[in-house]
Formats: sequence, structure tokens, C-alpha cells
Amino acid sequence: MYEAAELARILRKPFELNADPSDDVLIVTDTAVEPSVQEALFAAANALDLDPTVAVMEPRKRDNNDPTRVVGEAIEAADLAVLASSKALVHSEPATVAQRTGTKVLIMSELSPEILRSGAAKTDYDAMQAVADVLADIYEEAAEIRVVDDNGTDLVADIEGRNYWPIAGRVWQTEVTYTAAFPDGEMGVCPAEGSTNGTVVWDTSVHDIGQLAEPIELTVDDGWVTGIDGGVEAEKFERILDEDGDENARYCAAEIAVGINQGAEFTGRMRTDKKVAGSVHVATGSNADLGGEVNSNLHLDGVVSAPTVYVDDRKITEGGELLVTVD
Repeated sequence: MYEAAELARILRKPFELNADPSDDVLIVTDTAVEPSVQEALFAAANALDLDPTVAVMEPRKRDNNDPTRVVGEAIEAADLAVLASSKALVHSEPATVAQRTGTKVLIMSELSPEILRSGAAKTDYDAMQAVADVLADIYEEAAEIRVVDDNGTDLVADIEGRNYWPIAGRVWQTEVTYTAAFPDGEMGVCPAEGSTNGTVVWDTSVHDIGQLAEPIELTVDDGWVTGIDGGVEAEKFERILDEDGDENARYCAAEIAVGINQGAEFTGRMRTDKKVAGSVHVATGSNADLGGEVNSNLHLDGVVSAPTVYVDDRKITEGGELLVTVD
């Protein structure tokens, strides 16, 4: 009981940032989420007089597989949907439809007591939003993004006029996206279809695999993964694409996003790894929910820990250090 109360105090933050008193609030979890987290989410929303509904289902097999039909319909009907399942749901079909019809979506997959007690959850979200706003101005006028690192990453993509999201705990609304996360902190963009070329080396963690023992190297040609190299985990990733994916599972890059959370640390969990300030995550699979045209039953992120990132000729990270500051 004490643990749930402690976690509920931390979880007030995302509700305070995003919930309106009249919102129909839906909290989606599954049986793999620790009971103290489920209880804390409900208690945090109740403490703010939000009258939430909790839906608990069996875990999905892969990240961003669709939820059950009943849960999917509930997500689309909610004003605020908190997706706190063990596997990510934000890139599923119901969450995609919900955002386009006005549902605010909060991404909280993989939540655990450890994550909620971490620096990623307790960081200064107002200060982080100020950094996100500076980056938004840069991306608004940008034509190209390039990611390089010492492991062999050298990836370039066209981002001119593409959907982007500077999220730091508050929902960011466009015609196709209406979302934030908790813990949060990223500047993401959906590159133009077919424009991504080069090599990306994931060296930290990957959806459905977790913390990596050795890097996974993807070769990308005109937006498609044409080579997957590495060790046992690279072979596992390729099996996931082949056995659980569809014809678009090898699309890349569904997104390229820079972490901006100064309190986040690498733990092997995607919920926080991809938010670490100065890191980058690059995704394969569906981008339809992010403003693109590629539909897939998978959307899998992988993290590059210490990249240098150029947006046009502006360097925004160097060796994993975020260079953007607020005047």
C-alpha cells in the first residue's frame, strides 16, 4: 500500500500536465504490469477527481500489436487514454485512429516502480519543454537529418515538411498525432518515405529484445532494411521481422528521435533508454500513426547511445551530448 501511494504522488505529474476535469480517462494495462503501478495510476487520477476507468488485458506478443477489440474501442472512445501496458500500444491501429479523432494519448509502456523512482520521471519537465520548443523551431525549417557515431552509424533522411513532435510530458497535437509520454523527453520526426539511406548501429536496447549484449547493424537503402548484421540478437531481431512482421516490417526509418531528458539513464528498458539526452532512437515498421503512409503490424525502436546529429548544417548533439540550450 505504501509503495502504491508513493508512486501515485509521482504519477500525478502526467495527469496534471494533460487531463481536463471533464475528460473520460481510460488507463490500459495488462497482467504483466506490476499491481503497485496499476494501483498508483488509478489513485493518481482519482486524487485529481478524474474518475478513471481501468482496462486490464493479457500482454500482447510484440510491441505495438493491436490490443483486444474491446480495449481498442475504449481507447478510441476516451478523451485521455493512458497506455500503460507492458508492451507498447501507441503505434497500434486503435491508438492511431484515436489520436486522429481527438483522443489525447499518454505513452507509459513498460512502467515499473524503478522507472517511476528514477531521474527520468522526476526531472524538471518545464525546463525540458523549453528545450523541446527550441528544437521545434529548428525542425520546422529543416530539410535533412543525419546521424553518425563511432560504431559505424551514418544515416541520412529527408525531413522537409514532415510531421515532428517535441514532447516533454505535454501532449503535442498535429493533424495525425496527439500524444506525449511519461517518463518523456524526445524530439522526433517522421522522415519522407524512401528517403532514408545508410547504416544505423543500435548499441543499447531494442524493442522486444531489451538490453543488447552486442550491437545490431542495419543497412538501409531507399527506406528499406536490406541487411541485418551482428550476433545472436541480430538474428533474433531478423526472426521477429520475418515471423511476426508483415511486408512493411522492414521499413526504415519510421521515425528518428533525439532524447532530451537530462534525468534519464540507460537501463535496458526502452521506456527510459530512448529518452536519454543526446541519444537517438531509430524505428522500423509502421509510420502511419506518425504522419507517414506505411502501415505495419510492428513498430520497433532501437537506441544509438552516443550519436552526433545534424539537422541541416546545425549540430544538435555530439557524441551523445545534447548541444541545444535555452537562452
